[in-house]
Amino acid sequence: MTPPLPQPVTLRWRPFRLPLRARFEAAHGQTSFREGVLVELRDRSGQTGVGEASPYPGLGGGTVDDVLALLSGYGLAVCEAGRLTTGPGAVALRCGIDAALLDLAGRATGKPVAALLADAPATSVEVNAVIGGGTPEEVVRYALEAVRAGYRVLKLKVGVASIGQEARTIEAVRAACPDAAIRLDANGAWDEVSARAAIEAFAPCRIESLEQPVPPGDFEALARIHATSPIRIAADESLSDHAVRERVLAERAASVVVLKPMTLGGLHVAFDVGRRAIGRGMAAVVTTTFDSSVGTAMALHVAAALDALTPGVEVAHGLSTGGHLGADVVARTLVPADGRLALPSAPGLGIDVDGDALDAVATAPWSEWVGA
Repeated sequence: MTPPLPQPVTLRWRPFRLPLRARFEAAHGQTSFREGVLVELRDRSGQTGVGEASPYPGLGGGTVDDVLALLSGYGLAVCEAGRLTTGPGAVALRCGIDAALLDLAGRATGKPVAALLADAPATSVEVNAVIGGGTPEEVVRYALEAVRAGYRVLKLKVGVASIGQEARTIEAVRAACPDAAIRLDANGAWDEVSARAAIEAFAPCRIESLEQPVPPGDFEALARIHATSPIRIAADESLSDHAVRERVLAERAASVVVLKPMTLGGLHVAFDVGRRAIGRGMAAVVTTTFDSSVGTAMALHVAAALDALTPGVEVAHGLSTGGHLGADVVARTLVPADGRLALPSAPGLGIDVDGDALDAVATAPWSEWVGA
């Protein structure tokens, strides 16, 4: 489907640090900011494409310094297939380069990136609200705000407090938002015994799905829980490991796959995993990793392309994290309206970096590598 990708002659990159509006808490830790690296590719005609490489240290993806070291060491060679394989920061950088190449190709052909991945992509996608940890009163307040803003699906972080405490919070949210779908995300916080106890405690609240209840590498526990759980089980962090991912798909060890292009190594990889999962009767949900609007746009195009494979069946994707940002690299942050996120109408990723906005959050000047 994708046309031959352009051969860029110039590579630029610049690191940034985005504050969050409030500290966000999940099982893998708390954070009040998000760091990443913008990458920009330019072809011989002067056309540019942009991508984002934002590793998530809490998920074992390396650091911004790792990404910068790879860029400085490899230069334009990072665009060569197979050059970046393993090592800290490599997966996020592969994602950023893949996005920038697709952005270039889309701008050259006048097509959105989603249309390079699939025929007739969706023009907008449903999204879920994401709510971090807090007191029951705080979580209920955030949930009610989300419902009033048009969200029909709420995603709550669990595995942060005791199962009893979290059960009370979920019960309070269910009582306050009786018509909303509720998803839970444990980020691999529990062992198998604790996960089963949590499922038993949470199931009466009509939970749509439970994401990554056990550690990412414990495939057997994930498969056993999926086989008996009254709540649909979603695999997320488990998919970052290629071998585990292949077993999840081959053995249908989850009902849902949660696809983060940033931790999978690119838009092509995320789309391919989603396509294969859908073919196996699983649902595919695309999410960000609290990226800038560039990273959100990257995930949005994958989501719109995957939605084209299931006409008439809508899946709420995890693309509402822009609302948690206190600053961005674009003039207007990409955020949902009435629980939906529209695909930009411009070709490529359909989003442009704003120089002033980037200057305000950049942590170093642009670096550049020019080819022959």
